[in-house]
Amino acid sequence: MAPSNNSLDGYFPELDFGIDTLSSPDLHHINVSVFDHWLSQEEAADIPIMSYSIAHDEAMMASYLHGEEKFLRLYRSLSKQGVLCNSPTPARNFDEIDDEIEQIFVDSLREKRAMDVFFKSHELRVIGRYDRTDLFIARDPAFLVKIREEVAKAGLFVLA
Repeated sequence: MAPSNNSLDGYFPELDFGIDTLSSPDLHHINVSVFDHWLSQEEAADIPIMSYSIAHDEAMMASYLHGEEKFLRLYRSLSKQGVLCNSPTPARNFDEIDDEIEQIFVDSLREKRAMDVFFKSHELRVIGRYDRTDLFIARDPAFLVKIREEVAKAGLFVLA
C-alpha cells in the first residue's frame, strides 16, 4: 500500500524554485547534467540531443540514448536501498528497482512527466528538470561528496 502524502512530507518539503530558495544556505544541492557546463541559449539551440523529441526529429537517438543511459545507471545505483516517489502521483514506495520506477525515471528524463523522488540510501531528493539536467538535494551536505563521485562514475557532470 502506498504511503499517504502526509507520511512523505518530511522527504518532500515544498520548494519555491525562485533564485532565493536555491541560493539558501540550508538547501544543499547540485545540478547534474549530461553536459559539462551550463549551455548558452545559442549552444542549446544548436544541440540535436537537447531533448528526446529533438533527438528523434534530428535522427540522433543513439547519441541521446547514450546520455539517458548514464542517468539511468546513476539512478539504478542510488536505488539499492529503495526509492520514495512523490511525483508523478500517487505517492509510492519502491523497496527495489523495478519496471515501474525505471519508467518513471525514463519519462522524467524524456520530459514527459517530471519526477520528484527520494533515494533512501543517500538521503537524496532528485527533481527531474529540463534540458537534460536534474536537481539533486541532499539533507546533509556531506552526502554531496559521495554523490559527486557517483555522478562522475556514471559519466555525468555537476554544473557550477
